[in-house]
Amino acid sequence: MNSNFPQYTVDYISGTMCLRTPQKKSLAILDEILSSINLKKGMNNKVALGSVHSLCPTCSDFERDFMSLTFALAAGVGKTRLMGAFITYLFTNHNIKNFFVVAPGKTVYEKLKSDLGYPSSSKYVFKGLGCFSSPPMIICDDDYRNKNAELFPGGINIYVFNIDKFNKERSKMKALNEYLGQSFFEYLASLDDLVLLMDESHHYRAEKGAAALNELNPLLGLETTATPIVTKNSKQTLFKNVVYEYPLSKAIADGYTRTPYAVTRKDIAAYNFGEEQLDKMMISDGIICHERTKQFLKDYAQDTGNRLVKPFMLIVCKDTDHAESVSQFVTSDEFRDGYYKDKTITVHSKQTGSESDENMNLLLEVEKNDNPVEIVIHVNMLKEGWDVNNLYTIVPLRTATSKILREQMVGRGLRLPFGERTNIPEIDSVMLTAHDKFSDILAEAQKGDSIFKAGNVIQIEEIEEERFIKQSYLDFDLASDQTEFYKEAGLERNEVNNQIAQAIHATIEDAVAEKLVSVSHSPVNFEQIIQEAKDTVLNKMENTAKEKPDLAQCLEAFNDLPLFVANKAEKVYKKIQEKCIPIPKIKITDEGAEEYKFVDFDLNLSEFTQVPVSNELYTQNLIDMSERKEIKGVEKLNFEALNPAKVILELLKQKPEIDYESCSDLLKKLISQVINHFASKHTESDTKNIVMMYCKDISNKIYRQMMQHFYRDNTLLREEVMSVSGANIKQTSRYKFECNLYDTFKEKWFGSIKSVLFTGIKKGVFSSAVFDSEQEHILARIMEMDNDVLNWLRPAKTEFNIYYNHGKRYEPDFVIETKDSIFLTEVKDSSKLNDADVIAKKNRGIQFCKTVSEWAKANSFKEWKYLLIPHDQIRENSSFKNLATQFTMD
Repeated sequence: MNSNFPQYTVDYISGTMCLRTPQKKSLAILDEILSSINLKKGMNNKVALGSVHSLCPTCSDFERDFMSLTFALAAGVGKTRLMGAFITYLFTNHNIKNFFVVAPGKTVYEKLKSDLGYPSSSKYVFKGLGCFSSPPMIICDDDYRNKNAELFPGGINIYVFNIDKFNKERSKMKALNEYLGQSFFEYLASLDDLVLLMDESHHYRAEKGAAALNELNPLLGLETTATPIVTKNSKQTLFKNVVYEYPLSKAIADGYTRTPYAVTRKDIAAYNFGEEQLDKMMISDGIICHERTKQFLKDYAQDTGNRLVKPFMLIVCKDTDHAESVSQFVTSDEFRDGYYKDKTITVHSKQTGSESDENMNLLLEVEKNDNPVEIVIHVNMLKEGWDVNNLYTIVPLRTATSKILREQMVGRGLRLPFGERTNIPEIDSVMLTAHDKFSDILAEAQKGDSIFKAGNVIQIEEIEEERFIKQSYLDFDLASDQTEFYKEAGLERNEVNNQIAQAIHATIEDAVAEKLVSVSHSPVNFEQIIQEAKDTVLNKMENTAKEKPDLAQCLEAFNDLPLFVANKAEKVYKKIQEKCIPIPKIKITDEGAEEYKFVDFDLNLSEFTQVPVSNELYTQNLIDMSERKEIKGVEKLNFEALNPAKVILELLKQKPEIDYESCSDLLKKLISQVINHFASKHTESDTKNIVMMYCKDISNKIYRQMMQHFYRDNTLLREEVMSVSGANIKQTSRYKFECNLYDTFKEKWFGSIKSVLFTGIKKGVFSSAVFDSEQEHILARIMEMDNDVLNWLRPAKTEFNIYYNHGKRYEPDFVIETKDSIFLTEVKDSSKLNDADVIAKKNRGIQFCKTVSEWAKANSFKEWKYLLIPHDQIRENSSFKNLATQFTMD
């Protein structure tokens, strides 16, 4: 404790700064941790980690070169105020005076400068704290070049930097500084009490950013984020240094945020609209919600005497061109008679100069009542760190395609403008217009991993990390393989040598397989393959041994290493040849144009049950699904200018298989049938209403029926078999869990089956496999136990050079070998058997099998057949023979 401030306990700081419960808890945890270790520069991080882990079991690694702790608090709880509390506590209790604050972008950077450095700001975090005789000195932008941080040795220095600027200017910061007598960077790194505060710290986990921060050599790192997860190449990794987590679901339950609602028009199927039509409808419906909320806030201020809050609406666009187009509409006389012409700003990365600066200033001050802005249009720039409390309506246009992005958008509108709920639902809510994604959002909101439901993502238990394994043609036999190894090497049997034996075995297998994959299955020069494989293995082991003393010692002990490798390669060669299913390599010599033709038919009109829709809006509470309300009196949609036949025809002409010139008569007939069907039950206006609101649904149903009456004509396609593979291609499998093939799979135990590696395979070409569905897993078990099946394979992505539908590579689910035949096998959802893509692959697979079978008959190979199995026909008691008899296609 700093002797000058004995009263600054955790409780005192929490009370003076009006900290919320999760903020106070965070401060208490920091106090408990620092009370248990001797905090000093150059301390033993392993010892410190042991102490921290015993207090906070979720912290298993500091993940940096210095002690760094993460406090994962939900958006809206107040991470900036918590940073202020950390600074106050460390100054008054540990006499720390130097703080380096890192921001992930310009918006957060400007906010931090204001909240930490401007006492006149309404959000200044140090208000009411007597420990600062003068405000902390803020050093930011280019101040490091011309400010002497040592002029105020008794005060606090807070260095605030945008991480991008910090990375770019590190070289300049390392230049000699005339005030300091050394570089600014050297000065910071030499400070004994530099504490690093990282806002939105998931941004500083990349190699470059992490290295830059490590160079500062701070005493301590304190990280805040709402998402303690790093995503790289679609793989998500959880933070390992979290000491406290307070998720959004808890914040909502505890009343620290507003309640999120999804909004849509009653009864509409939004995907039937064109993009521009849907954009305008969502914006128009969003402004209804905005103006409604604006009136409620005005009434609340008049009734209670509270300050007037001016709400604004956020429109999220897919790119800069889209944003400019939306801006033209919103600021035109067409939209609300031009009312929002001077109340709208557009913010995106391509803006420069005065326009960018002016809009950014308006954006940062959007909470002020004298700021005219009521609509902000942006392109994915403001997902986080933009802490405004008057965002009440969010309109995502063609952008909310992912669960994470939608949740981040909602998170921007959860902050409470009065610091607590008012118990007026319209003020304690945020509206997300979701015409095109309404059902998706409702479903996601109720999932366990939704931000509205999920608890802590960091668990005390060890988290299963994704692992990788390269497939093996045969399991390493510890008994026979190790015995042979030790006999030849004359070494002592121990764990290190066991691992070396297994590594040598894998190296030999890889070398032999690589040679066999590259040659034809026809008679090959056996001695040449063995010799080349032996040379490859010996060279690789020699190079590896230079860096691994244990391996070098092992290799020196062999009486005749080349002979051992050659003998082993020969055995591996024979086993791989026995397991191999020869895959034909075909050459397309004349790829004729694909042409789709349709047989004449009449529509089954029982599918077309659509009815006219009304014009009310729905609002759906995303937390309490029992709460749904209607907003009546919205503008009616005008259908008078609509040509129903033309709308449906244009949508059908977009389908890749439909050539209007060759099937125009059929299209006109089918469209007339469906329009006459509606006209027989409804007025002309209502018929237009139906087509307008359901045009895509109607066209898709016509299309699906058409696809059941088509055939593909590709007589110009010429194929010939050039060779067959000598070995099947090994794959590297990604997995999190490992199970025996006969173990029970439960989704609640493992999650997706795609994350499970199944081992113990005997009949398969490889001893392990990953499956895409439970039906594939069951089929593998059937094949393993079925006497008719000799061998089976989950082929690699590049195993077949078969293409369909304009260059898509065909990747079969299985290749299955019996005594007389080889089956190119697909397992498909029975509801999708008539999908165009499935039919295209089926036709292409049948054609491939016919071509290969003709060649096989002349060259003493097995016949190929195409097998398409509906998923619901695969049961544990199925036999492969029965499945093949029922579902082989020709």
